[in-house]
Amino acid sequence: MTEPTEDIEAEIDCVQSGALLQALALGTVVITGKDRSSWLNGLVTCELLTKKPGDAVYGLIVTKAGKIQSEVYVLVGSEALTIGVYADRLEAVVAELDRHLIMEDAEIAVADEPTAWLLALGPRAQEAATAAAAAGARSGVVSRGGLPAAVVASPGAMRDRVVASMLTAAAPSRLASPAGWARARVENGITAFGVDFDDSNYPQEASLERDAVSFSKGCYLGQEAVFMLEKRGHVKKRVVQLVVEGEARVGDKITLPEGTEVGHVTSASVQGPHRSLALGWVKYKQARAETELRVGASEARVTSALAVQVEG
Repeated sequence: MTEPTEDIEAEIDCVQSGALLQALALGTVVITGKDRSSWLNGLVTCELLTKKPGDAVYGLIVTKAGKIQSEVYVLVGSEALTIGVYADRLEAVVAELDRHLIMEDAEIAVADEPTAWLLALGPRAQEAATAAAAAGARSGVVSRGGLPAAVVASPGAMRDRVVASMLTAAAPSRLASPAGWARARVENGITAFGVDFDDSNYPQEASLERDAVSFSKGCYLGQEAVFMLEKRGHVKKRVVQLVVEGEARVGDKITLPEGTEVGHVTSASVQGPHRSLALGWVKYKQARAETELRVGASEARVTSALAVQVEG
């Protein structure tokens, strides 16, 4: 498969009208056994028990203290759950899962064959998922940044055929370039591990709770910490999306209008000669929509996309 060519405006058009395909650097875990869904449901932040074969779920594995260990994409099959986790944490995640497997009828295995994971972001995500399944991959649809996203796990040897089928079915569609995907993420408020957050953060700090956390499901590892932050307290800081009246760069300081530093930019996308969108950390007090700030020397304000929800 030819490497993607950079045409950022065309890529953003795909996000808005079709689908933009991005490879995910995930390792693959397969869980079988009749208790697989009920057991895994007790270890992830997302709801699995209501899902059926062909569904996909996006969630997190968190520590007992509520800190993020890995994002997870779960593809529900009739006989197994196929799970994508950070490739560089695969061994640690499998060990953690295995530690919590006691008497349940469930079996954990790392996939024998190479697996290509793909995310197709945009309104034609379902068409991409359907085409991927017809071409021999596992697939389903989740929500990322308020948009539907097809999650696909293709046997490595079939990747090119699966991608070609997805691109045809979800047109207008393209493979994302690094710059195009970065802009798509920023514009849609999709935070990235190792860029906008890491394993020292809670889901609410990384602005992942709306897509990745169920607050109505039963108990899971780390639930008490995550639930208490959501319902009876709050985090001290949060990644938000900002509109910047000027050029924003990664690492720029985010300050109050009078100059007090409250955070920094983690991802940025130039929208025009005098306007940018950015993702960045701010203190909780400033993480409300329409809060006026500065990024470097430029005026900025927090958008509603990742802002804290204020009741009443």
